[in-house]
Amino acid sequence: MSYIVNLDGFEDQKITVEVSYWTGPKLFINGVRAQKGIKRGEMILQRSDSTHAVVRWKQGLLGLDVPQLIVDGKVVMLVEPLKWYEYVWAGLPVLLVFIGGALGGLIGASAYVLNIKVFRLTMNYFLKYVVTTGVFVLAFVVYVAAALFVSSLIGR
Repeated sequence: MSYIVNLDGFEDQKITVEVSYWTGPKLFINGVRAQKGIKRGEMILQRSDSTHAVVRWKQGLLGLDVPQLIVDGKVVMLVEPLKWYEYVWAGLPVLLVFIGGALGGLIGASAYVLNIKVFRLTMNYFLKYVVTTGVFVLAFVVYVAAALFVSSLIGR
C-alpha cells in the first residue's frame, strides 16, 4: 500500500511511503527512494530550504502494521492506529495455535496479517467485520484440511 506524507518544510515535494509486508517499508521523495543516513535505519530528506531532516521508522505491532515515521525526533503517523478491539478481533485466528500447535499457529498468524490488512482498507465498517470473520472461518477450514492431509501422510 502507498501512503502520502505531509511534512512541514516539504510542501512543494511529494513524499510517499510504500509498505510491503515482504520487503518492509520504503520512503520516496519525488518518486526517488530516500537517501540512506549515517546510522543504520536512518534516511535523509532534503527540505525545500536545503536543510536536511533525519528520518527513522518506528515499527508498529511487531512489524505487522503500518509503521510510523520519526522525523527529527517527532513521530508522524501515516495512518490512524487501529483500536484495541480491532486488534483483538483481527487476532482471533491466532487461537488456532491452541488446537493446532505449530500448524494452527502458522495458519492463524497468516490470517491475522490478512485481517490487519482488511482493517486498513477503506470499506464499510460493518463489512470489515464480516470479511475478517470470513477470514477466520476460512483459516479454520484450511487448518482442518491441512491437519487431515498431514495426518494421512503419516498414516494416522
